[in-house]
Amino acid sequence: MHWHECSIIKDMKQTSYELTGENMDSNTTYAVVDIETTGTNLNDNERIIQISCVFVKNHKIINTFATDVNPEMGIPNAIQQLTGITNRRVRKAPLFDDIAPTLFGLLSDTVFVAHNVNFDFPFLNYEFERVGYPALTIKAVDTVTLSQILLPSVNGYRLRDLSRYFGIKHEHPHSADSDALATAKLFIMLMKRLAELPLLTLQQLNILSGSLPRQTAELISDAFERKQKNPGTLPDYLMVKENIVMRVQRTSFTDATTEQLGRYPQSKKAKLALFKGDLGWRSAQSRIMNAIYANYKNPDPKALVIEAPTGIGKTIAYLLPFAYLAIQNQLPVVISSTTTLLQSQLMEKAIPILSKILQIPMNATLVKGSSHYIDLAKFSQQLNESDPANQSRLIKMKLLVWLTYTKTGDLDELHINNHKIPLLNEIRHQGIASLDATNPFYELDFYQRVIRKAHISQIVVTNHAFLLRHADLLGNKAHKPYLVVDEAQRFVNTILQENRVTFDINHLMSMAHSEVSHLKMNQGINRSPIIQSDPMGSFHVYQMADHLETINQLIASLQEQLFKRFLARQMPAETNNLPFQHVITYPELQTFYEANKRTIQSLQEKFTSEILEFEALSKIIEKQQQNLLESEVRTWIKLNNSQLEVEEQSQIFLQIFGSFFKPNQRNKDADFYWIQVGPQHDAGSVSLSQGIIESANYIKNQVYPWFQKPTLIGATLFSNSRSKYFLNQVGLATASTTVKKYSSPYNFAENALLQVANDGPVINEIDADEYAQYLTDAIYQLAKVTPGKILVLFNSLATIRDVFNRIQRTDLGHKRRILAQGVNGTKSKLTREFLSGSTSVLFGASSFWEGMDLSNGKLDLLIITRLPFDSPDEIFTKAETKLQKQAHKNPFISALLPRSILRLKQGIGRLIRSEKDYGAAVILDRRILDKSYGKTMLHSLPKDMPVQKLPLNELNGELDKFFKKHH
Repeated sequence: MHWHECSIIKDMKQTSYELTGENMDSNTTYAVVDIETTGTNLNDNERIIQISCVFVKNHKIINTFATDVNPEMGIPNAIQQLTGITNRRVRKAPLFDDIAPTLFGLLSDTVFVAHNVNFDFPFLNYEFERVGYPALTIKAVDTVTLSQILLPSVNGYRLRDLSRYFGIKHEHPHSADSDALATAKLFIMLMKRLAELPLLTLQQLNILSGSLPRQTAELISDAFERKQKNPGTLPDYLMVKENIVMRVQRTSFTDATTEQLGRYPQSKKAKLALFKGDLGWRSAQSRIMNAIYANYKNPDPKALVIEAPTGIGKTIAYLLPFAYLAIQNQLPVVISSTTTLLQSQLMEKAIPILSKILQIPMNATLVKGSSHYIDLAKFSQQLNESDPANQSRLIKMKLLVWLTYTKTGDLDELHINNHKIPLLNEIRHQGIASLDATNPFYELDFYQRVIRKAHISQIVVTNHAFLLRHADLLGNKAHKPYLVVDEAQRFVNTILQENRVTFDINHLMSMAHSEVSHLKMNQGINRSPIIQSDPMGSFHVYQMADHLETINQLIASLQEQLFKRFLARQMPAETNNLPFQHVITYPELQTFYEANKRTIQSLQEKFTSEILEFEALSKIIEKQQQNLLESEVRTWIKLNNSQLEVEEQSQIFLQIFGSFFKPNQRNKDADFYWIQVGPQHDAGSVSLSQGIIESANYIKNQVYPWFQKPTLIGATLFSNSRSKYFLNQVGLATASTTVKKYSSPYNFAENALLQVANDGPVINEIDADEYAQYLTDAIYQLAKVTPGKILVLFNSLATIRDVFNRIQRTDLGHKRRILAQGVNGTKSKLTREFLSGSTSVLFGASSFWEGMDLSNGKLDLLIITRLPFDSPDEIFTKAETKLQKQAHKNPFISALLPRSILRLKQGIGRLIRSEKDYGAAVILDRRILDKSYGKTMLHSLPKDMPVQKLPLNELNGELDKFFKKHH
């Protein structure tokens, strides 16, 4: 036990303390506590094994106390591994009975602070009561909740995340003394941040804070009271609108001139002079720069496709020449990428580096879809309504603090990955069309401002989905901007996803039923005095309700007919509790339309009539909006939200069936349709969907006309030297396209190893149980000789779950953190957890093949359980195969194999991402050796990468040698 500057406290076993009514102020002593325990469940008689207290007063650490504790029971292996506290270490440590007198005295008359106070505080009190002391009744506050409110943009609220954010030294996570000290430093920073908030923001936080853990709300109320006494003046960078404090938004650009920029640096000497040490020399990067600049200086430029593996520096490689072109020709450059992370890296890292190199500011704007941005008017309305949901109140508090500093209004800054939170969905922007000049926030609207800003920017950064939907907004047919499609290997998949729609019949029926309830039930809008006082009010309410009820009847009939026509004879006898999908052709759907024309046309008419009634009702409500009661406002908001869903489904219905209403106007973008039923294979779960297979026509018609000839760049675009697959997919002709391919700058011969197990099972000849056990055994053996992180790629979530459960039953499950897609959380959470651990194992499928950023974490071993072919049961594969055969093509050679090769290249490409990296890959699918296409797949991988073809039990020894050589 060690403690500093603490006086001896007498035994206080028989004394009980009540909560005082005094405020928390500069005289308050805060006891920041962290405990490590044998487990988390109090009901299982768990014990404390370590405790640490750091005492804080007036923003300074004044005392500390820390000790191991003998729990008088064994410490589970997982806890020993997590904390580093072993049974041997605590054997001679004091019992909790021994430290209780001192600890109880130290904590009395303090405010208890912990990172997750609802664990530490009850657990400590449980221990006090176990040894005969009363439970502490001092005030307690939670730093997790405080951090969520005061640091709304932080990506993760674990103590290690927050310590990294503030630069707090936290060397031993899950060690009580290190955790308590880090929490104390965090708490001091949070208190200072709280004190800095404007008076109005504190007032609103105070109103919303009632449901915070324990006495956390008192910190806010005390800060509010202190600010009332000394409010100060609002800083110049803040403003107040409709009782919301927000950042003043300024847009002022000064465009650079050609004279300021100078000549393009063609030679190595010129480039090095320009870089001035800010960038190192990369030969391939320079060649890409020159190729881009030369192409667009040509009076008749071609489309440019560049395959640039990781390590070449492709972002700066295209940014620099396009900066010169943009300024010289007074044309902006639009850069489309994939993930939010990549867009942020462009805006926050790459473009600032570019500006530094050029010594002129490059005006850049990030543009996303409207739903990414907050609608200030909707938030203001929500803020004025009482909300019993704790989650909604907490998010409102986060938003209030966030608005004091956000310059973008981009909700992605909050890193809230749960898309089902009602409040967030209610305050998302609905697009420019939803804005009204009478909106009090009209001139301050974030989305409108970002679009305006984009139109005067030299560089516009966006994502593939936004580009595909709004090429007309970003481009200009008269003065065509330059277009760069980065991460182009994922462009086609985005096109396919963005062009898939589902007529969700059950969801539509549910929303229609909900609307009827909000219209004319006991608490319905029909009972509002405003509706009853209007001569047409009740008429519109009941007409709208009647239309909705008719819509539901017609939909139920349509659902039954779809089931009978397309599914009744197609489904397997056994449901296996899995949904069933069936591809249908345009002629088949046309025949169905003719047979059910009356129902389908009546449904379309009812949709139109219902929407007109809603618009009429809206006009009545809007005229008297200020007179609505709070309960009526809530009902109207719910009605509005349901109506948006109904109208969205009606648009999809029209998109699918609309061409039949007007002969010879078929939607040419729709290549296939499919029908689906739920796990029970019942008629009541039928939905109808539409999608495209051929992406080329869509891109050529919807995107390219708005821009100069495009530049498409990515790490893995071609499956082999002769493949035209990618060019065909993106609608580019060989004659009018320049293709540039560059080799990886990394030493695969020395730093990488590929192993193939040549004795693995024949996958199509082994049952699922045997296969899962084979994979479990293989992963276990390979993990034993791998010192660092392991990524295991699968083709099936079901196989992942099976293997995960088996691995968890081995000692590997205790020694390493095993993470699995579909088991442990969202993709972003899994990635964050995986990168934060030094020996983590991650099981992933689908998007993990090529949609996971590992730039901040090294990967030691990649295990490929199965070659990444598309599942033949996947609906897109079925439809594509059908279409390819109709065109007299071999679907395997023309589509399935090239896609699989590209995924394999993307997977292997994760191993080496810097000159210091090393890593190995193991393929457990022997088809790469046995099948004729296997040679093609192996040939596509880095040519200098060593390949070992050995039985599984021999791979371990070679793998062990490889890691010992590099470790």
